[in-house]
Amino acid sequence: MTKFWHVFRHEYTRHVFQRRFLFALLSVPFFILFMIGMIFFMVGMETDTTPMGYVDHSGILARGMTAPPPSAPNRPVPMRAFADEQAAEAALQAGEIQAYYVIPQDYAASGQAQLVYIKEPRYPARGQFYDLLLANLLADQPPEIAARILEGNDLVVRSADASQEASDENWFSILMPMFTGIIFIAAIATTSGYLLQAVVEEKENRTMEIMVTSVSPGQLMTGKILGDIAIGLTQLFVWSIFIVIGIVIGRNYLDFLRGIQIPWGTLALAVALIIPTFIMNAALMAALGATVTDSREGQQVSGLFMLPIWLPYMLIALIMESPNSPIVVAMSLFPFTAPLTMIMRAGFATIPAWQIAFSIIALSLTALGSIWLAGRAFRLGMLRYGQRLRWKEIFARGGAKA
Repeated sequence: MTKFWHVFRHEYTRHVFQRRFLFALLSVPFFILFMIGMIFFMVGMETDTTPMGYVDHSGILARGMTAPPPSAPNRPVPMRAFADEQAAEAALQAGEIQAYYVIPQDYAASGQAQLVYIKEPRYPARGQFYDLLLANLLADQPPEIAARILEGNDLVVRSADASQEASDENWFSILMPMFTGIIFIAAIATTSGYLLQAVVEEKENRTMEIMVTSVSPGQLMTGKILGDIAIGLTQLFVWSIFIVIGIVIGRNYLDFLRGIQIPWGTLALAVALIIPTFIMNAALMAALGATVTDSREGQQVSGLFMLPIWLPYMLIALIMESPNSPIVVAMSLFPFTAPLTMIMRAGFATIPAWQIAFSIIALSLTALGSIWLAGRAFRLGMLRYGQRLRWKEIFARGGAKA
């Protein structure tokens, strides 16, 4: 048992404390922050803070009501009143305003206004003027009714059995499975690559032959697999911390983050599926490393193992439209496509308990079988310096012939 933990610790520390791992670990959250920053920057650039003008012949805006502040990252645009159209036109030609509205005397009945501009103003400025006009039109209404109208609609789409619903308030419960899947794939691809490279390198430089003189092949392979899993869980933990911090800080600036409700059931399902999937993929990468002759060949073949994991994203439209269709249910039960399919289905439908149980059991059995396969491939291929171990030799009852 002590030797097993030595292998585990060595496998974990040799990767976690390297610069390339730290770069990969921090690159994902920093890339997300960069993309969010670019979105804020582009939206901010869309907002021209040059004042908007208006000529109010109806007297509606004379009521003095103010519009609600724009939501971030939009910036407030000043509204400037003019006594007549000649003054507004002069200000427009001088560049003091970006456009001006002419509100006719019968606006309350006709609902028509005229927008005059040299260059058409972008929507953020026009939207803020509409909010100002609407706030003054609702001046005679009770405050709670006016506030409710200004907030806009909150459409809730609920399934027939009332088990699933979607609205602006619980958007996170729909998007979280997709984000979870992306992060999960990134963690698997990174950590599995580490284990594949380590096994191939130790086989190439014949370090493996020295190691098996002091530790059994089973202990060596088990320590490597669990070390690889610990690396993946470290990545997921750090990325989750970044996400939580981002949400906590973002709530102070972004209104849509304040209504986030974490779907704990979906999160528990993801954890139950991710752990055996990590074990399965790590063991398969270890088995692959024992069969190939060099790391380049291993990297080429490893893409075949990742293809089924990506398949649910290729069929995301089908999962969203028909989450309980026979094809999607079959993908939920097949071990290699089950993790992401199940996680994504949880955002759009209620999954029967028997399907969840079957998927977890199938994944767990496949993970155990992958560990057995990795151990057998390792024992048969560890002394084959420069030679390829064929898969049919691994499954042969008598093993490979010397």
